[in-house]
Amino acid sequence: MAVASKALSFVRAASLHASGSSYLRATQLAELAARRLGPVRVRDLAELDGNIRNEVVIFNKSCLQPQFLDGVLERLPSLRRNALCLADPIDLLVSEEILAQFDGVIAASIGQAEYLSSRLRGPVFLIHHHVDLRLPTVARECATARAAYFGELVNTWHVDSLNDLVDFFLVDTTNAIDIPWAQHLPFYNVHYCLRRAQAIDGFKPATKLFLAASLGARAVVERADDGARLLPDDYPYFAESTDLAEARRVLRRVAETFGKDEWHYAKTAMAAIDCYRPERVLDAIESMMRALGERG
Repeated sequence: MAVASKALSFVRAASLHASGSSYLRATQLAELAARRLGPVRVRDLAELDGNIRNEVVIFNKSCLQPQFLDGVLERLPSLRRNALCLADPIDLLVSEEILAQFDGVIAASIGQAEYLSSRLRGPVFLIHHHVDLRLPTVARECATARAAYFGELVNTWHVDSLNDLVDFFLVDTTNAIDIPWAQHLPFYNVHYCLRRAQAIDGFKPATKLFLAASLGARAVVERADDGARLLPDDYPYFAESTDLAEARRVLRRVAETFGKDEWHYAKTAMAAIDCYRPERVLDAIESMMRALGERG
């Protein structure tokens, strides 16, 4: 169907509304989109009915979880008669066969967009993950390099072996409503971003890299990480692997080059990343809405 207006809505699973992927990528993203598109509605799965018309309906990752997916797929055919239904799996592993049942898919990383575009007949729209709008946007000036990790501890490497170089702060991604860890953000100018993949992970958005960039901090990131594609090849704080010795080597280099050319170049490289910024995310959403509006 053709989109008659810029009506946009997000659908989430009510029981998972506080999770990071639901709160940020549905509730908060809807608030952000409303700045440019006008009112944007957030619905719970239970609210879906046949009265939805002339809308682009984005099914959040929470709706694609196994306990909800069958119900969503049962309702898709009737919903698609009067609305365009998109899936936003973020980092959830969802089969191509399932994604093909939607009118399109939203990707949250470059690698995911490339992969899905090569395998799906329907459109794939790259909308990078924004940084939580409630977080501070600048770090304080520090006299030395101070490194920290913010995230689920199981998602990184060497938590018990790098305490002399990195402060680790647990972020509970099941509850994004409460963010006590955020008070520590301004006191660190280096973010340790070595990612430890889990068996349940699909493509991961570069959220930790974006968080560091938003604060004007440097990031220690593995060169093979998808997010590293947003940095120049000669970025000075790439890790060539996730081995402990390599992590220590890069962290020592960060400390030794504090205030020197490499330090300043790294900040410039991080500052050049802008795809997570609200205006760029809004540009991507608006571009998606225009493309969908041209479909017959």
